Amino acid sequence: MREDDIISVKFQESPIPLGTFRKIDEVLVRRDGCVWIVHKTDVDPFPSSPHAHNPESGLKMHLGNGSLYFGSRDTRKSVDRKHLLFIRAELERKGVILPPVETG
Repeated sequence: MREDDIISVKFQESPIPLGTFRKIDEVLVRRDGCVWIVHKTDVDPFPSSPHAHNPESGLKMHLGNGSLYFGSRDTRKSVDRKHLLFIRAELERKGVILPPVETG
């Protein structure tokens, strides 16, 4: 089977009943129109393990302090602490084990 032969079907709601066990390789969090994805099995531990990816911008976020990176380059910018804490809470609710929150 070629990749061209794969058909994607979208549902308004998942046909999988609530409470059914599932394998979760990535977790998606939306905040104020911004999407962050955490790959639970990401082999790259930089900038934190795990870390979040923003597919729109190509940025990675350290989940302990909110620092933003473009590849391995530090942008010297961070997400607002309230946004970081919201994203962390959503990830924890979805079973993601996070690095400790850095203070300061």
